[in-house]
Amino acid sequence: MKLYEVSKDVFDEFASRNKIRNFYQTSEYGDWMEKRGYKCMYLAFMDDVRTIHAATLIIYKNVFADYKYGYAPRGFLINYTDESIFREFTRHLKLFLKARNFAYLKIDPPIIYKSRDKKGNYNISGKNNTPLIERMKSLGYIHLGFNNNFEALKPRWNAVIKLDKNENEMFKSFSKDIRNKINNSKRKGLIVYKGSKEDIPVFYEFIKKNYDRPISYYYDYYEIFKRRDMIDLYLVKLDPITYLETSKYLYENELDNNSQIVEKMRFNYNNKSLLNKKIESDKLLNTYKKDVALATKLLSEHPEGLIIGGSMVIKYNKQLQFLIDGIDENYKSFNPNHLLKWTVIREYLNSNYYYIDLNGIVGNFSSENNPYYGLNKFKLGFNSDVIEYVGEFNLPINQPLYHLIQKSSSLGFGVNIGTNRK
Repeated sequence: MKLYEVSKDVFDEFASRNKIRNFYQTSEYGDWMEKRGYKCMYLAFMDDVRTIHAATLIIYKNVFADYKYGYAPRGFLINYTDESIFREFTRHLKLFLKARNFAYLKIDPPIIYKSRDKKGNYNISGKNNTPLIERMKSLGYIHLGFNNNFEALKPRWNAVIKLDKNENEMFKSFSKDIRNKINNSKRKGLIVYKGSKEDIPVFYEFIKKNYDRPISYYYDYYEIFKRRDMIDLYLVKLDPITYLETSKYLYENELDNNSQIVEKMRFNYNNKSLLNKKIESDKLLNTYKKDVALATKLLSEHPEGLIIGGSMVIKYNKQLQFLIDGIDENYKSFNPNHLLKWTVIREYLNSNYYYIDLNGIVGNFSSENNPYYGLNKFKLGFNSDVIEYVGEFNLPINQPLYHLIQKSSSLGFGVNIGTNRK
């Protein structure tokens, strides 16, 4: 067999049939990376009758002079368990890249390292791909370790929701905190809808402070991936009319309930149960009264409504991935991200999609000394499965140059693409 550079169409056709296909290994992603200043090549490993047995997109740029750094985002489209194919592919790949002055290649395969339960605990009866890592090392791949945070180009830990329940079962499977916040966001008049390219500027306002990226980053994502309907922009809008009407109704209803409690207490003033109900009712009245005041103010200032959050969602291989989220921090208490996630989940429950990837979490599941504890609690609150990947590998092509690069702290390669930490 031999390694060939192929067209985008040939690559995409093979990718569409591969078992571990992912949106990072598509020509759309290659086109998007070219907008980021990288060059791309599409490689296919073929036999004598031109049957493709493996393929990969490699993005690259010059390190210095004519020497290059390469990256195969989310690894190769290959059967990693076929030792013969993988060994030969690696051998040919080294020769191919060496002839083109590559210093090294980075990969991060979407291969599960160890099976985990929903709390992140290792499932001893599940998968354990330690042998695969050792085989890769024997072929010259250098494993970069088992990072638990966001040190890698893409998350090593992900939260994934299986779309295997009906709407009622799915909602009940969420944590109580998630369910309450979704209901609260509805009560405050939030609605979720699909936006368009014209909505990207308002979406950008929610994320520009957290990510040092120009608005073109998101325009390019939307325009390129929309060519094959692989992306949607969801927006969360606060409808002040609904917010006001709901708040008034709840206030008036609770006012009536409070009066009934007071009436009962006239004849049984020392009843602790009634006293507790009165205290809780007073709290609710105060909350609803504030809601009425805020809703009235919002209706006056934003009669057409106000967009307070959004998310870009990738669709590929019958799965969805939340690419990046953003909210207006002034309305964080309205829980727009909770309702947005639930709306997308509900939309695809009765489709041919298998799961939704909420994107990155961290491998520390304790609340102690974990700055990302809130992130994990939020994403895992949707009854998500914990996915742990094998991590990153470097494949040295030019050994002396590779080691020189690794020693140099002044050379930084790669970009943090698609990481969703919020």
